[in-house]
Amino acid sequence: MAVVYTVIIAIPLFILIIGGSEYLSNSLIESLALEAQRTVRDQRTYMETMIDQMERLESVIGSDYTLLHFFLFSTPEDTGTIVENLLYHTKALERILFAQPMIYKVHLFIENPIVPERWPLVFREDRIKNKNFPRWIFNYENHIISDVALQIEPAVYLTSELQLNKRHVGILQIGVRMEEFAPFAYNHPTMRGTMEQGTRLDALPEGRTVVMAGSNFFVQPNMLEEGLLNYLQKEYPKETAGYFRYRFRANEYLVAFARIPRLDLALIHYRSMKTIVASLTLIRLGASMILLASILLMFGFIHMATQRLFSRLFVIMNGLRAVRDGNLQVSLSVEGHDEVAEMATIFTAMVAQINTLLEETKQEHELVAQTQIRAMQNQINAHFLYNALESIKMQAEVYDQADVVQSLTLLGRLMRYALRLRDARVPLHQEIDYIQDYIQFLNIRNDYRITLLVDPLGPYQNLEIPKLLIQPIVENAVKHGIEPRGEDTTISITVTEKDSCIWIEVQDTGIGMSPERLAAVRLALEKGNPLQDSSGGVGLQNIQERLWFFFGHPYCLEIESAMGVGTVVRIPLPASGSKEHIERIE
Repeated sequence: MAVVYTVIIAIPLFILIIGGSEYLSNSLIESLALEAQRTVRDQRTYMETMIDQMERLESVIGSDYTLLHFFLFSTPEDTGTIVENLLYHTKALERILFAQPMIYKVHLFIENPIVPERWPLVFREDRIKNKNFPRWIFNYENHIISDVALQIEPAVYLTSELQLNKRHVGILQIGVRMEEFAPFAYNHPTMRGTMEQGTRLDALPEGRTVVMAGSNFFVQPNMLEEGLLNYLQKEYPKETAGYFRYRFRANEYLVAFARIPRLDLALIHYRSMKTIVASLTLIRLGASMILLASILLMFGFIHMATQRLFSRLFVIMNGLRAVRDGNLQVSLSVEGHDEVAEMATIFTAMVAQINTLLEETKQEHELVAQTQIRAMQNQINAHFLYNALESIKMQAEVYDQADVVQSLTLLGRLMRYALRLRDARVPLHQEIDYIQDYIQFLNIRNDYRITLLVDPLGPYQNLEIPKLLIQPIVENAVKHGIEPRGEDTTISITVTEKDSCIWIEVQDTGIGMSPERLAAVRLALEKGNPLQDSSGGVGLQNIQERLWFFFGHPYCLEIESAMGVGTVVRIPLPASGSKEHIERIE
């Protein structure tokens, strides 16, 4: 047996090594791809931040009405004022530039010849030979100040026209050094010098990033492997961001990219996968050796485990046989914390649950039997009571006793409704009519008046409910809430639908209940236990039992009450299928 189990386990483990190594390979590649994508995404965010910084500076200068007005409308008669204003505005610009340390150059080329130049900020516009600058230009060397190559650094320039009320004022240029605009393309030591094309990428395991403008590389194109360079220039992906794998000869690379559409730029970040491939090879070899060494140990452990397992399974089997023979008092105890011990615990709980269900079934049958007995008693006495009431009514009519006739008529209708045996369910409007007759009958008897307010039933008037579901609640409200007060009051009945339930709400304005009494009633209904005294709640408990019997335990009465304010009782019913439930009970 142990040999069979060992073989059964060993074969899947060999398959698991193959699948696991493949999964690990994909996971490592996915992790590398996520890291590369995160790197290029951070780099793109940095470049977009620089772009935003340059455009904000452009907006600040281009919206400075005082500065533009000074450049446009200065005249030869204002020589002294021009110099003062020029010094003032250039100092203001210098302060702005001091707060923007990443800005390399800001040049204002002013068309008005009256405004003198103030290097390195303000120049005459005629110094620009070619005014057809694109809005963004990269790797541009601006020789406006000096022709000495060592004093000029390649930069990214933003060029825009300065206007005031649609009148040309001049040209604005804002520059950022290339090494500050895209530092990640220059930050590796080997990238600050020169590298021959085709340098092995696995020499830089952290990867490299180059910047591509359109189909041209403007930052270190010689850092790309030749095949990858050709591939990007011809078949660059059209997506905004992503990654792909590129294989060239014996090497494979992972390339992540991200575009900056407003500048037609793309960041290309690439890494060699040679290290991952080597690591996976070592992992597979090591896993195979460990598996082979573990098979012998596995055989011994399986032999011991099967012996221990079967000995405890026999305990559970004996318990099953005892239940089969009718013993429902079985309780198993198996040592340990594994599945077998859990199975024994579940078995014991299942037997206890069976006992509970049998007890509940017994109670339900007792409830049905009691109901049937009451129904038989009512059936025996109903005919006699109807005839007696009719005789008394005829005598009252003979002696012209209108109040007595009305009382007997109401009482007859109440008894016919209550004693009609064939109807286990009734439409909601019939139950409401019965309650209205009941309240009218009470108003004849009492020296105060109870007003019944019923919201329009609308689509719920033909809703079939268990018979005498609402009347006991109204009777409790009268007996325990309204009679002790002895004043004119109201009882309202509303029907709403919420959370797949139809809620029938009965609210009175009686004396209410204390918090302690309310808690006791709620606890008694929740536990299904009789209340400790007979001062109320009998009708509620009967209704709760019928709800559980017809619809199940999720349907529970809700009660709210406050002393001197009144009591609210809510009855939940299924939004659909109530008829099906009641017919099943019948």
